[in-house]
Amino acid sequence: MKHNRLSDADFGAKGNYTIILPIDQGIEHGPVDAFYNTDHPEMLDIDYQVDYIAELLYEGLVGGTALPKRTANLFVEKYPHLTKDVIMKLNHGNNLNKDLDPSQAVYATTSDAKDKNMGGVGYTIYPGSSNQDEMIDYFGRVQQLLNRAWRDNDLKTVLWSYPRGGDFEENSMKTVMHAAYIAAQLEPDVIKVKLPFNAKSSSDVNNVIKAACGIPVIFSGGSKKDVDSILSDAKLIAEAGGYGMILGRNVFQREPVEAKNLLRDIHKIFRES
Repeated sequence: MKHNRLSDADFGAKGNYTIILPIDQGIEHGPVDAFYNTDHPEMLDIDYQVDYIAELLYEGLVGGTALPKRTANLFVEKYPHLTKDVIMKLNHGNNLNKDLDPSQAVYATTSDAKDKNMGGVGYTIYPGSSNQDEMIDYFGRVQQLLNRAWRDNDLKTVLWSYPRGGDFEENSMKTVMHAAYIAAQLEPDVIKVKLPFNAKSSSDVNNVIKAACGIPVIFSGGSKKDVDSILSDAKLIAEAGGYGMILGRNVFQREPVEAKNLLRDIHKIFRES
């Protein structure tokens, strides 16, 4: 398979894959847990962070990056030639008060991304949450804006679909398949879901992909874990025909040499599948 960059005209096409680097965990988990208390505390420094993202893009180890508004704006100001590989994340949650119902607030708009000539926007829905309808409705309006106001737009949409808040196992096969199917009805360019905890074979993962109704599916790497576990996940996803992985903490919380070696190994798995 060929590695796609977000800026590629055939991004999302069958027979390709991509690795996306998201760096928005500072909002949800806080900068101490996301950056400072890790093996790579330099990521707390925004200047260093921006340069490191560019380095991974330059080396072809990631095909795009998903960033919150402030980081995205700083990045494209410094690296304007990489703007088409940037996904601006429109909404975010935080876990400061875990008693609140799962929800996300809107921090940025499609216009913010379009005005800076970025390559895409990212958005999260929480199927099963008491706030699901508001979140789904908003993304529907995003799609209408892209289709009507910018008919010539090349702004890609990546939809995070993470079930939360209900009486169900959030990461089971049944629930993740449901999340993929719900997301597909909103017709984003790419759907992002978590790898089900009870997916034991590539056939299981392929059922998640089938539930996305033909829309490419990328899978979250989740919290930082050992290298063998990440590579095992990558093999399942690649063999199942998944479009790739979106790896944040498993990359930027590692020291750069280790992170780059991990990414090279993941690329090898996808290229040879």
